[in-house]
Order: sequence, then structure tokens, then C-alpha cells
Amino acid sequence: MEHVANWVAPIATTLAALLVAANLGARITGIGFIAFAVGSVGWMVIGAATGQASLIWQNAVLLLVNILGVWRWLGLRARYDKGAAAATRATL
Repeated sequence: MEHVANWVAPIATTLAALLVAANLGARITGIGFIAFAVGSVGWMVIGAATGQASLIWQNAVLLLVNILGVWRWLGLRARYDKGAAAATRATL
């Protein structure tokens, strides 16, 4: 498990940073936060396997932040974008 996490954590975190930084819309940014959450879990596995409590705690907090990001960008923001698109279509 640690071997897999050693690859998944940095790849997921890097991909997530690229997706969020690109700011290509609510869906892509939300997917970035999902990737950040996967990375956080991976880092927590590494922390547990190597006895690094601070790494576990830091990524537990970041996992909560990432869950908030998923809710904001795939839940709340997606609803705003959908409403804005519907309003635009209605005015055309």
C-alpha cells in the first residue's frame, strides 16, 4: 500500500494543482479538488507507514478543505453556472 501511495500522492497533488490553477471552469476546478483529496489520502497513508504524525494531521485538515472545495465547485458553483447559463439562454 505504501508503494502505491508513494506514486499516487505526488502525482495526484501535482495534477490537482494544475487543474485548479488552470481555472477552466467549475467542473475542472472541482475535479482538481477531488484529485487533491486523493493526494491527501495518499499522503496520510505515507505518513502512517513512516510514522509521521504531522503529515497525517496536515493532510487530514487538507482533506477537509478539499471536501469543501469539491462541494463549492461541483455543488454550489455548478448550480450557479447552470442558473447563469439558463438565464443567458432565456434572454436570447
